[in-house]
Amino acid sequence: MYKLSHLAAKDFEQIFEYSLLSFGIEQADVYTDSMNDVLLTLAEQPFMGFECTEIAEGLRRHDHNKHAIYYRTQPHNIYIVRNLHPQMEPLLHLHPSIYLDQFD
Repeated sequence: MYKLSHLAAKDFEQIFEYSLLSFGIEQADVYTDSMNDVLLTLAEQPFMGFECTEIAEGLRRHDHNKHAIYYRTQPHNIYIVRNLHPQMEPLLHLHPSIYLDQFD
């Protein structure tokens, strides 16, 4: 199972909107479905991504197509912090307060 932070949810909305406007509904659906599949795989294999301790302790990253998925592992879950395009500098977009968000 995975849970999205508020910012990660907005990231996914923006990715879908950009894909829709740039490539059409079919490709937007394909891309967002593939992202969902990767998130489900990460939830099953949370250590598939590599550690990003230079950014924050406990933060991991997995690259998928044109985006980097930043997440934290939790017992039996993962928490998706952000989903950033490579042109987005992680240190500018990964605010420390979101590392403190936890599952219910």
